[in-house]
Amino acid sequence: MMVVVEQAQGSERHRALAGRFEAYLRADVEELIGVYNPTYFRRMLAELGGVGTAKLLMEPHRSSAYGFERLWELGQLERSWEFAVLLPWFAELFTDDDLDEARRRLVLLDFDVDARLAARTAPAWVATLPA
Repeated sequence: MMVVVEQAQGSERHRALAGRFEAYLRADVEELIGVYNPTYFRRMLAELGGVGTAKLLMEPHRSSAYGFERLWELGQLERSWEFAVLLPWFAELFTDDDLDEARRRLVLLDFDVDARLAARTAPAWVATLPA
């Protein structure tokens, strides 16, 4: 729960961005319902928020192996939290080590991170974030 307290104490920009990150993750989860229902991940989002969930799953002794593998099987790694962490508009929520770990996990499955990131454009809400 420390992560939630940490988020609440962040800047207005950080809180707004963290909220957008969580909304992004939740939207992807909802689109997957029917082919994959990530119950544990949804519970983590409810308890820890998006940033807290991603940071917890990045810890060395943790793994999102089942969900990550299922997304890979479905050809949906762009819906993984690992990919979301790497989106340029969310990257400031994470440390360089976090970003490296997310990228490492995707690259291990031959996911072309750079090409997929290059194909994305920043959403309009990015321009409205507090400074």
